[in-house]
Amino acid sequence: MKTNYAGHDRAYQRKRVDPDYAGWIRHDEVAEDWKNTWQPFLQKQAFPNQGKLLELGCGAGNLGIAFAQVGYTVTGVDIAPTAISWAVKNAAKAKVNVDFLHGDVLKLTQIADASFDIAVDGRCFHCIIGCDRTQFLHTAHRILKPNGVLVIATMCNQVPTSLKPNFDPQTCCIVHKDLVTRYIDNSNDILQEIIQAEFQILDVEVVPPNSENDAADLKVIAIKC
Repeated sequence: MKTNYAGHDRAYQRKRVDPDYAGWIRHDEVAEDWKNTWQPFLQKQAFPNQGKLLELGCGAGNLGIAFAQVGYTVTGVDIAPTAISWAVKNAAKAKVNVDFLHGDVLKLTQIADASFDIAVDGRCFHCIIGCDRTQFLHTAHRILKPNGVLVIATMCNQVPTSLKPNFDPQTCCIVHKDLVTRYIDNSNDILQEIIQAEFQILDVEVVPPNSENDAADLKVIAIKC
């Protein structure tokens, strides 16, 4: 399957010149996502209330900035250089200290083993395809400290109506022309991927879609075994 992860940079270039966008999503969607997804995560007993946090696929830094504002020591990494430069600007505007790195979440070569308490996937995992998914999870495992926590929010179960014409049920992938762009599988199968990467599931929730143009949201907190 052919992927083009670095091609996300072109999307960030387009969005950055659109005043409606704060990053990958619109300004109003950023606040809504923090309220509806991440604040409930923070209220869960399994979510650490402090520590060094790495956001995997940080985009323009909106989520990482929000975590920094509530007291976490945050690093963000993304493969798109436009996203990283945008994130740096957003952090300066918000007057928070976040370390943003241009890098590949499949390798994280600039990050030492066992150096973070928390790894957060803010909807990057469903963009990772095929055997790269195993590598993504193993790399997250590597950079986490003993008993470090992996937090994932990812698409699952229902395929949005707008994406169904491009959905291949055999691979559970969205295919545009010759490029595979998204992975939408059964939530139980995704949980098994995480378990097989030597994580223990601490908390799981499946949030149903708001409309036919949404997927369900799988929210997972897991601890490094």
